[in-house]
Amino acid sequence: MRDYNINELIKILKSHDPDEIYVSPHILENCFERNYSLNYVHLCLLEKIPLSISKTSENRFLLIYPHETIKFQDLYIVIGINDDEKITIITVYCFDKRRREREIKR
Repeated sequence: MRDYNINELIKILKSHDPDEIYVSPHILENCFERNYSLNYVHLCLLEKIPLSISKTSENRFLLIYPHETIKFQDLYIVIGINDDEKITIITVYCFDKRRREREIKR
């Protein structure tokens, strides 16, 4: 199994076919409760520059974007990449942006 790094992730996202981003069932169950739009999640992954990218485990990454409508929150998107460079959105959740801002100051 191939283990991608952050630079490879960026290249994959830049050249990825929008129709080949898969969504886990967990996302579909929780998108209304967690106050985000699936269209905005896709837009973030394909067109926006993340505020932060970190590798959380083998072929799993956390990307942070500004929330679409709530100015004091960030949108956290966890994705996985398989050996064929297919992207799966594992989970998405919102968090207060002050958390990220405090981490930057450290």
